Amino acid sequence: MGQRWDAVSTDLVSGHGRALIVRLCASVWFLVLSATSFRDVNGLLEDIAAGRAGPGAWPALLSEGCIVLFYTIICCIMLIRPEPISRAEGLGPALLAMAGSYAAWLIPLLPRGPELLALNAASAAIVLISEVLIVYTLLSLGRSFSLIPQARKLVTNGPYAIVRHPLYLVEEAAVAGVLLQYAWFAALPFLVLHVTVQIMRIQLEEKVLQKAFPEYAKYVRHTPRLIPGVW
Repeated sequence: MGQRWDAVSTDLVSGHGRALIVRLCASVWFLVLSATSFRDVNGLLEDIAAGRAGPGAWPALLSEGCIVLFYTIICCIMLIRPEPISRAEGLGPALLAMAGSYAAWLIPLLPRGPELLALNAASAAIVLISEVLIVYTLLSLGRSFSLIPQARKLVTNGPYAIVRHPLYLVEEAAVAGVLLQYAWFAALPFLVLHVTVQIMRIQLEEKVLQKAFPEYAKYVRHTPRLIPGVW
């Protein structure tokens, strides 16, 4: 009996140990991303102070500042969030999460569109507003945030009282805003593909939440997925 209990205890410690390592690695990763974005903020501040900045410097500074805050909040959440009560298993959900979260890093590789002042101004405004909303939504989600579909606590307040997946919505708005600066024949297929990946993530996430929370069915009946009155 003692040997059996020791084996169970070892498995539990090993499981907690692996979870702690994953949590620490994720926190360090987002800390690195935050530091990288902070370096960009510092560069913009130096350009502004030296008079080298163009008219789009201040919107870019505010946008980068929101990105720094976004990554810093995620870094903290990764450290303090509880273990999930349910999650999507397998390699597929993890790959979808990585594709949806980091595919936007490929955008600078796309061909640029025409340099139009109005288009660039619209792009900057959409990205800035989206970044602010992303930070607000992330704060509302709090310790329930995850990249891979997981269930910790059902959040139904704040932006989640309006739509079920506001973070995906504002993230796609930010991606669309950035893509305004790129050639349409490359930007449009990229956006369609990215939206498709995000919809697949939404569907996986809803299955996890339905399994974990019986009250999720009632929430679904009264709250649209992404766009009120549409879907």
